[in-house]
Amino acid sequence: MFGSVQNFSTDKSIYYDGDTLKISGTVNYDPVIPSVILQIITPRETGLAGIANVLPKSDGSFSTAFRVGGPTWPEDGTYTIKVSYGGNLEKTFSYQKSSMNSDDDVSTNDDNSLDDSNELFAENPKIRISDFPSLDRSPQYYIDRYNNEPSYKSWFDSQFPEKSIYDILGFSSYIPDWIKTYAELWATGDISDSEFITGLDFMLEHNIIVIPNLQYSEQNFVSNIPNWIRNNADWWANDLISQQEFVNSLEYLIEEQIIEIE
Repeated sequence: MFGSVQNFSTDKSIYYDGDTLKISGTVNYDPVIPSVILQIITPRETGLAGIANVLPKSDGSFSTAFRVGGPTWPEDGTYTIKVSYGGNLEKTFSYQKSSMNSDDDVSTNDDNSLDDSNELFAENPKIRISDFPSLDRSPQYYIDRYNNEPSYKSWFDSQFPEKSIYDILGFSSYIPDWIKTYAELWATGDISDSEFITGLDFMLEHNIIVIPNLQYSEQNFVSNIPNWIRNNADWWANDLISQQEFVNSLEYLIEEQIIEIE
């Protein structure tokens, strides 16, 4: 028996921030293949917005869901879903950060509050902002504001005395849960080295993983990752090390030029 993807579908053709993207389909079930791998590929194939591995039922059916939006969804456009099970099948859908018809759909996250309420901070230095920091922003967004906007820095320092911006952001908290799945699939050989390098390059470029003092842009790219680093990914995927320890290990390997960046 040979596994293959028969078909799959999404519940909608266009999604906005905060939506739930539901995917369901069927495969020709093969007990030798443990799971269906789903990847959501960004426009221009620059990286991944999400990844999951799903156990199919014995009748071949499978389903899963993704939360749409956040730092791994960098732009509006056409995203591709790639389903792998023996073979591959791809389909596309559209993503926009917000609905053009939702004039009253005003975000209540910390960004709007901080942009419009500097006077409020001055009058109420102990005001607390819910959902700070927002997962819809990368850590670098907050770091840049802290370094470049005196009123923002003053407010932040009043809220978090004896803490640095780096302490509060906690870089690892910005790594979406699905990236642990991504690391595990690479550690077990279910995705290739080149796919993992593409994913790491995307995470560095979009500040999903932030390495202090590393100036990384779209002109950079990861050119080589030694095979033995799979161990780090496997340990993190199995909760033997924390997310922060995983990020720290990447930082060390990049600084020592063991992970090569050009």
